[in-house]
Amino acid sequence: MELKPLRYHYEKKYRKIVLNLPVFDKILKHKDANAHIVANTYLHVLNTAYPDFLANYNISKLKKIMFFIRSKLISFVRVLQSIFNGEGYYVHKKRNKVDVLFISHLTNKNQIFSGKDPYFGDLSQQLKSSGVISGVVLINHLKMSKRQILSGFDSCKQPYFVLSHNMGLADEIKMHFAHNKSKKLLVSILKKLGVSGCLKRDILRNYFSASTFGTLRIAKQISAIVKETGARYIVTTYEGHAWERLTYYYSRQVNPKIKCFGYQHSAVFEHQHAISRPLKSQYNPDVILTSGKVSFNVFNEKDVGSKIILLGSPKYLSLGDGFVTNKDCCLVIPQGEITECLLLFGFSLKYARQHPYQNFIWRLHPLLTFDKLKRHTRIFEGLPSNIVLSCDSLEGDIRKSDSVLYRGSTAVIDAIRLGLKPIYYRHSSNELSIDPIYQIDSERDIVCNAEELKLSLNRGMTQENMLHLQDFVKDFYMPVNYQALLGELKLLK
Repeated sequence: MELKPLRYHYEKKYRKIVLNLPVFDKILKHKDANAHIVANTYLHVLNTAYPDFLANYNISKLKKIMFFIRSKLISFVRVLQSIFNGEGYYVHKKRNKVDVLFISHLTNKNQIFSGKDPYFGDLSQQLKSSGVISGVVLINHLKMSKRQILSGFDSCKQPYFVLSHNMGLADEIKMHFAHNKSKKLLVSILKKLGVSGCLKRDILRNYFSASTFGTLRIAKQISAIVKETGARYIVTTYEGHAWERLTYYYSRQVNPKIKCFGYQHSAVFEHQHAISRPLKSQYNPDVILTSGKVSFNVFNEKDVGSKIILLGSPKYLSLGDGFVTNKDCCLVIPQGEITECLLLFGFSLKYARQHPYQNFIWRLHPLLTFDKLKRHTRIFEGLPSNIVLSCDSLEGDIRKSDSVLYRGSTAVIDAIRLGLKPIYYRHSSNELSIDPIYQIDSERDIVCNAEELKLSLNRGMTQENMLHLQDFVKDFYMPVNYQALLGELKLLK
């Protein structure tokens, strides 16, 4: 059965979640709130405009019941796995002492053998040339065993750690016991803040969610690695997730002198919240590293509770120079969610069938594959010849196109850099923007229907608009300033 893109009453849902934001923040910042309460992912509102995220706060009673049952089953399975899978994380090199731990993500099998980190690039290698020893912790988003993954890193000289979906049995029991005990504390805080009714029940239900326990497992495993390696610095990716906050907290429990960095590696969206909302000091990074001047300015305009340093991004060097010259081909780049893929692919498919002269390239986020997507939709059956499923690199796809249709994907930055015309698809007139380049006003088109898309595709860009876009993307991802990080590490030899 085909999944149809969901239509949301954005203004109503936005209003509801915004009204609850102060309540969530008061709970997280409450003087009695401990790590188990802060681990509740429901309280960390990442983005008040993003459709898939909003859906978590607007589910039916039946789905809430199913959610509760599913969470209990997952917790039970994780405890069972802890009996057979050993002691949690796995490392391919034992007894390694490091100065810095990078907390990264494994989202695609190609990462295993390429040796390239899509978030930090060659930052650890650059630090090594200055005498700084680092290790890499990978949060595993793949359905592969730890040993299978680490076999691809056998030739690497630096230690790699792969986190497990479960800890050891003793640690699992201890975590669940402490979490159950902290429930009384959460109930007390809710009572003091006057939180009751449906909102109280939702907060308590999500307190026992699989994602909340997942947050605790990630942070506790990382803190164990900090203890094992003697790391004095940790650098996490930074988007406002609960696991990031818990990682800083538990790492400081192991080493009170450790310095915590959060690397903002992607865009800072207009309606993001948790990424710029400070909590109690033990849950905040000491330093926020930004990928460019655009995000640096966004953080500097807010009280984030951390020092802001412009580091730059390895994505700045991901593409070559020179504008594209191909015509009548539009690159379609959804985010890594199925609903977003169906939304953009469905919109462009309808247009392609009506306008056979216009070509489209459908490109997927590394988190997804076309085989996986085909299990959720029938739109791939009988595709017209003017739609191509990408099997090329991002740069290769960009150089075949003259425009890019997008919503929340930051790949639009690379497309603009090589001269593509950006076209943002607004699903409905009352939805809030998830555009990563929302700061730009007149230089990119916003379309809501096929007629507007046709006008945009047939209308070229002025040289002035293109220059404005080029200036913007130069500040979005900037060259990595390794000395800026070395200066903060205070480890210059």
